Amino acid sequence: MKPHFYAILAAFFAGTVGILVKLSGTDIHPMTLVFYRVFLAFLFLLIFVPLIDKNTFKINKSDLKTFFFVGVLIAIAIALFTIANTLAPVQNVFLLVSTAPFFVLIIAYFWLKEKITSTKIITLIIAIIGLIIINPFQSGFALGNLLAIITALFYALFITAMRNTDKDHSIGSVVWFFFFSTLILLPFPFIYGFGSFSLESLKYILLLGFIATALQFLFYNMALKKVEAETDSLINTIVSPIVAIILAVLIISEPLNLRTIIGGSILVFSGIYLETHKKKLKQDR
Repeated sequence: MKPHFYAILAAFFAGTVGILVKLSGTDIHPMTLVFYRVFLAFLFLLIFVPLIDKNTFKINKSDLKTFFFVGVLIAIAIALFTIANTLAPVQNVFLLVSTAPFFVLIIAYFWLKEKITSTKIITLIIAIIGLIIINPFQSGFALGNLLAIITALFYALFITAMRNTDKDHSIGSVVWFFFFSTLILLPFPFIYGFGSFSLESLKYILLLGFIATALQFLFYNMALKKVEAETDSLINTIVSPIVAIILAVLIISEPLNLRTIIGGSILVFSGIYLETHKKKLKQDR
């Protein structure tokens, strides 16, 4: 039960990102905010993960290439996701990111030669119907919606890359992922400025780095040690959008868009069905 609880916690913390980005204010450039988010997460993980995993700093040189590659993908995905939340409603961003399993389906077919079944095709068609209902490029939030979809693409690349490496890294690897992500994002505060802080905005930035990011990725990695990737994806697909939308409505009074909710619900349920189908295929092998 504990590993599934870790997955739920990771999904819950992921669901807080949208409102924390919006509550952080507009006095900091989005790319500088991305750097703070990743850097604070790295500091937290650097302090606490070695207490959990004694082998955090015992790595092979051959692993550094993988850590760097994953760090690049994480940096890009976090940057796109953070900026998307500054440009579009939280509900749009989280529901559109739910397209990630379908990008995995397509990428894995060409990269890993994974079989596409008729059920996968049906779920993809249903997901496309959900996107058509949302109509993300005809609203006033077209750029933010587009970045959310691109975020889903990079998240899918991350998942597929990890499958392709077929390595069982320890929990400590998350420290190295964020180390390289921090290095990649380091130039942006010098390019766009370090921004100005109030005590209120600083509080939300700290929560964004420590809680929404560090704990999210820590519990995600802890869950993956015991929980199948398909199960973890199912939990995240269900929990994160629900948490994000509820918090956005209650805390920042974000109005619900019926078209987005209907189309997004179709996206989420098709993603749930796809992951359930993939899990069944895996068990039948």
